[in-house]
Amino acid sequence: MSQPIHTYIELSGVKLEIIGTYYPGEDASMDCPGEPESIEIESVLTEKGDDIGGLLGFSNELASTVEEAAMEAFKDGIICAAQDAADRNREYLREMGEQ
Repeated sequence: MSQPIHTYIELSGVKLEIIGTYYPGEDASMDCPGEPESIEIESVLTEKGDDIGGLLGFSNELASTVEEAAMEAFKDGIICAAQDAADRNREYLREMGEQ
């Protein structure tokens, strides 16, 4: 199931906002070779809000770098969100035990 991406990366000191879609991929099966996880980038915004996503079409290396950085930032965000939820749950349970 695809998930929307809205994350931030920094490349060569330039902060960029990435908007797109994450596709988790599929495991191989008997009738399908499977697919690796991937992302589809819809917009690459500068701090001023300019969309420079069109530049990715001019350089495969730049496109790969942006995609890899966005994937890493997206996954880090998921991990952080899960850790935050676990922390909130522990705090809630601790508060309930103190009453």
